[in-house]
Amino acid sequence: MRKIFNKKIGVLFFSLICAGLVNAAPVKSENEAVKLVIKSVIKHNFYGVKNENDLECFRFYIDETDEEFEIDVRSNNEKCGGDPNVEPRLFSYIVNKKTGKLLTDNFEYAKKQGIEWDGSYLPID
Repeated sequence: MRKIFNKKIGVLFFSLICAGLVNAAPVKSENEAVKLVIKSVIKHNFYGVKNENDLECFRFYIDETDEEFEIDVRSNNEKCGGDPNVEPRLFSYIVNKKTGKLLTDNFEYAKKQGIEWDGSYLPID
């Protein structure tokens, strides 16, 4: 009986590990990271963005570390009005390379969540 019990625990443990690996969605490139950010911006309707056509007034600046992509979302003043020599940062995202999970410092998002924003990054989908 003890051997069967140990095998059952082993199978359960192995299944949980496999399930965790299947749910992890590694992000391998800057393009994949930007696509995730765009999907999130559209989903949450930031700055009135409802689809990819509404993104012409945004620019994405990417910095990469070993563990994540850091993406600044900036206003494209040259295309959409304002001083063409300035591209103010609107908000940023962090994309975890291993899991594909997102964090943002978007004030609008924090406000919608009822969070008193202190400037830190918050989990977002």
